[in-house]
Amino acid sequence: MLSKVLIGMMLMMGIGGYFYYTTTKAELITLRDLNKAYELKIDTQEDTINRIQNSYAVQTESLNEIIQQNQDIQAEMTRYLDIFKRHDLAKISAAKPGLIETRVNGATKDVFDSLENDSDFSITDVSN
Repeated sequence: MLSKVLIGMMLMMGIGGYFYYTTTKAELITLRDLNKAYELKIDTQEDTINRIQNSYAVQTESLNEIIQQNQDIQAEMTRYLDIFKRHDLAKISAAKPGLIETRVNGATKDVFDSLENDSDFSITDVSN
């Protein structure tokens, strides 16, 4: 009788061990696949973070250039406004119309030429 109980216990332990082994193996496979998916996700996120940081650096550099250009333009504007504050153009143009007219016309031509050069969009034939 004891041998039947012992054989029954060994059989139950064998069946239990088999089920434990198969479920553990399936769980390990699932966890391995999940781990691979998380590693891929982390790699993708790291790549995205690196691209965003590079883009941020480029934007910062561009912004600094724009700020510098703006400061230069502000300084030039201040210089021109200072000239206008020091001189009464109405009085000078009444006294010497030829002097003011030629300067204003020349400066206006320079401004228009500059605008024309800045807005020149040449279309080239790329069919060759």
